[in-house]
Amino acid sequence: MAYSNLRIGGLASGIDIDQIISDLMKVERTRVDRLYQQKQLLEWQKEDYRNINLKLKSLYDFVFNMKLQGTYLKYKSTVSYSDGTASDSLFAATPGSTAIPGTYSVVVKQIAQEAKIESLDSISKNYILGNELNLSADNSIVVDETNYKFTIVLDGVEKTIELTKGITYDGSTGKTLEDLKNDIQDKINKAFGTGQITVSVVNNRIEFAPGSSYNGVYKPNIVLKNSLDANILDDLGFTNGVSSKINIYAKLRDEASKFVNDPFSSGGYILKFSINGKEFYFDFSDSGNAKDYTLNDVLTKISQDADAGVTAYYDAITDKIVFKSKETGTAAKVEINVLEGNTANFFGETGALRIKYGSNNVVYGNNAVISIDDVDISKNTNTFTISGIQFSLKNADANKTATLTIARDVDSVVETVKNFINLYNDTIDAINKKLTEERYRDYLPLTDEQKKELTEDEIKKWEEKARSGLLRSDQVVMSIRDKMRQILYTPVEGLSAEFDSLLDIGIKTGSYYEKGKLYLDEAKLREALAKNPEAVMRLFTNPGDSSTGKGIAVSLYDALKAGIKSITDKAGGGDFEVFDNSFLAQRIREVDDKIKIMEEKLKEIEDRYWRQFTEMEKAIAAMNQQSMWLASQLGLYSSNS
Repeated sequence: MAYSNLRIGGLASGIDIDQIISDLMKVERTRVDRLYQQKQLLEWQKEDYRNINLKLKSLYDFVFNMKLQGTYLKYKSTVSYSDGTASDSLFAATPGSTAIPGTYSVVVKQIAQEAKIESLDSISKNYILGNELNLSADNSIVVDETNYKFTIVLDGVEKTIELTKGITYDGSTGKTLEDLKNDIQDKINKAFGTGQITVSVVNNRIEFAPGSSYNGVYKPNIVLKNSLDANILDDLGFTNGVSSKINIYAKLRDEASKFVNDPFSSGGYILKFSINGKEFYFDFSDSGNAKDYTLNDVLTKISQDADAGVTAYYDAITDKIVFKSKETGTAAKVEINVLEGNTANFFGETGALRIKYGSNNVVYGNNAVISIDDVDISKNTNTFTISGIQFSLKNADANKTATLTIARDVDSVVETVKNFINLYNDTIDAINKKLTEERYRDYLPLTDEQKKELTEDEIKKWEEKARSGLLRSDQVVMSIRDKMRQILYTPVEGLSAEFDSLLDIGIKTGSYYEKGKLYLDEAKLREALAKNPEAVMRLFTNPGDSSTGKGIAVSLYDALKAGIKSITDKAGGGDFEVFDNSFLAQRIREVDDKIKIMEEKLKEIEDRYWRQFTEMEKAIAAMNQQSMWLASQLGLYSSNS
């Protein structure tokens, strides 16, 4: 029989049935509350275990490097020049674990280079030429309040040019195109400075070009733009947004007129060529969307092709196209050939890209050449390793000899040992704190009802005591700690008695009450490293065999690995864990099952209480009706009274 959750009691009896049943259920819930508290304790304990495991994992990861020989056989390099040249100007040297200490003379005679082909000269006309302006009375340019300014962008710097107002240029007034040009030049000089942009009149057309300040390799970009109001650019014969350099992201057919050599001047639109034997094909004709190719599309397709092995790009500084091999060395090459069927004018000295091609124009890279102690060594890259030293070449100068000194890096080893001791002490402190933490058994986890009666601060303080000491004297954690301490105290079998324990290199434990904390005598460690670095290395890294024991780092690494596994088996949290089947996880699931059963029983008990009180209410209501009937029969009261 199902009962609604909406229950109203006490209508007949006047009894607060809700409160009575609530009080009765509080007594009944004490058993399930104990299960919730038990579950909370298990979850807290699980969390404490996992926090210990995180500490162990950090130490485990660090100790992995401690058991590698390279950690102790570290070297540092010093580069110097007799003339005071900066130490890193020509090369950098990084010694590895197999480097041989000593002093070497080094000369960088040549650095490895890619094969490179580039345009013979600028590919853009590098000027902007407007439409023809035949000024006359019927075809004049009036500069007034509505028509007197435009915008110039010079390599990203934008300026508004405002011409002198109140002038009509038509020849008959005495104001010629040359006068207009002079006014434009004057205003540009004031805006950008003299020599930045040159304005000329060429065959009745106004021309904007880089000024005398740009006589070198660099080719600036000039862009003309409409002003938002009072624009005169159209009257001057220019379109909005026109630039002096080719826009490699615009449709190439639209940019063709900006090339020094028009790529489609011969009327052909098929581009077919090969680079290092890999063929490329582009159709710029009107068919389909082929004409929408940009110069950037062409360069990108070349660069992304692994078989071609080159990087193609537009150099905005020199205004040239560059093809560069992706590899360096004498085996790297760039070979461009125009193929049969090509009709567009792209390659060759008179082509749009102004790049030579053909078998006679194959370009190869160069090997690096470095001299070490007067022995020349050739390499196809600028980064290579010789005798355990990694060289990274930057520049070449055959007239400069560097003195390269390789020495043991004692500071690095000492710093590593210091970091190990700090991390070990931090781990031991965390473990000892949990093993000795006070257990307050009278402080059980709070129920939801109990939390309602407390402030947040009171809840926090209570739970600090409730979860304290859950790993007190825990055998799993204690076993891990004791194993770690034993490894650090025990001499390594089979090694020289002079260097078979941490104490021999200046690492010792503190007082007994510190329970395994390590201290370092740095001076003694440095002395040991100076005297016999290999012996110090073996103390940590010895792999162990029939005659010798495992080094301290090797043994500690194995112990930490086993310890992490034992805690993972107990509390879960392992790497790549999909399902937690640890001991505590199983216990928590068992408690969850019990809670589920108890909650169902509590529901049944509550329903039973409500059924009982409902029956009582019905009985009282029936008795009240009988009493009223008897009273009316005996005339004890009148229905009209």
